[in-house]
Amino acid sequence: MEELGPDRYPECLDVLRRGFATVVATHGITADNTPSNPAFWQDDEVARVVAKGFSVFGVEHDGRLVGCAFVGPSRDADRWSLRHLAVVPEARHQGIGEALVGEAARRAREGGARVLRIGIVAENTRLADWYHRLGFVTVDAGQRYPGLVFSVDHLELPL
Repeated sequence: MEELGPDRYPECLDVLRRGFATVVATHGITADNTPSNPAFWQDDEVARVVAKGFSVFGVEHDGRLVGCAFVGPSRDADRWSLRHLAVVPEARHQGIGEALVGEAARRAREGGARVLRIGIVAENTRLADWYHRLGFVTVDAGQRYPGLVFSVDHLELPL
């Protein structure tokens, strides 16, 4: 697990695009109807999220980046946000996602948070089940936001 600096942002962007490609294909998400999805990010998007106060970290396997995630404080100091966790398809089901969640939780705890929060595609019940197995609980379901063609469930992990 390592912090990713600007020199690694292009690799992180590749992981995000590949990792989110399976979600967009399954749920009818396109660059036209949801351009904010990481599968469609432009080259400067990783730096933009980091500039908002998030750190980005990742996992390597065999010398290449295979997973990454962002974590940082929200408006409520007791609650941090985990965003854009992605693992490339060929590296899934090997504990990489769990390691990324664990690292995000560690960083949030060290930052004084009592809760780690994530928003996911509500229709992605397989992903929700995975987060539930890691200890997250759904706290807000089916929220609609402008610019998204899907609803969002918010899940929280007590720290």
